[in-house]
Amino acid sequence: MKRAKAKEFAENNVGKDKIVGRPIRLNKKTLIHYRKDRAEVLFFGDVHFGHPQCLIEKATAMLNWALENKVYVLLMGDLMEAGLKDSVGTSVYDQEMNPQEQMEFIVKLLTPLAEAELIIGIHEGNHEARITKAAGVNITKIMANMLDISYLGYSCWSLLKVGSQNYSIYSTHGSSGSRFKHTKLKAVVDLLGWIEADIVAMGHLHSVAAEPVIRQRVNMRNKIVEDHKCYVVLTGSYLNWDGSYAQSHNYPITKVGSPKGYLFPNEKEVHFTL
Repeated sequence: MKRAKAKEFAENNVGKDKIVGRPIRLNKKTLIHYRKDRAEVLFFGDVHFGHPQCLIEKATAMLNWALENKVYVLLMGDLMEAGLKDSVGTSVYDQEMNPQEQMEFIVKLLTPLAEAELIIGIHEGNHEARITKAAGVNITKIMANMLDISYLGYSCWSLLKVGSQNYSIYSTHGSSGSRFKHTKLKAVVDLLGWIEADIVAMGHLHSVAAEPVIRQRVNMRNKIVEDHKCYVVLTGSYLNWDGSYAQSHNYPITKVGSPKGYLFPNEKEVHFTL
């Protein structure tokens, strides 16, 4: 009887996990654990392709590694520099290639991963949002359509099924003026005040970090107090420090790259490597 009611509820509410006028609210994917003991997810963003200090060779090598090893990729935004006339700073004059050429390069770079069905989704970053603000053209949504992948807007929930386990991720390109690693992590930890997920990931801050946070809760089914571990994650960048905005504003030098999450199929467990 309960299963019949649950099925009826699901059928009556299919598609209603979306908010009218906004991107998808819950991005549901089933991940194949190509490695017998886990599925792997690369949190990849802030490439700023077109910026003169973009380390595109390293970014390309990371995506090639993901393709060769069948690692899933969550795209965190700011894949393009997208310098416009009214953008802050001199990026419109300094950038290599115009935004159209930047977009075409990124789409070509991501196509093999999209064809292999290894892209979980793509976020809009504040640099792509420059084009949306200036012209009303959402360049990230266009890229998502070209690649036939999920468009996640600026922030989105994902529910990933790996084997018998379900993992919740709240990911956002983010917005913060934090300068140091501990204050950048605090910007993600603050989200735990209203977001409960297995992984909470933020881009934008150009640092790589993954820290476990242990929270207690009551298990209503078993009537016990239990620990719940979630990870707060900073998803890195591919900008060289020398000659960059960070150097000119005296921000600390940060590690270049992307964090990798491991999701296990038979028991609920998350690990990260940086």
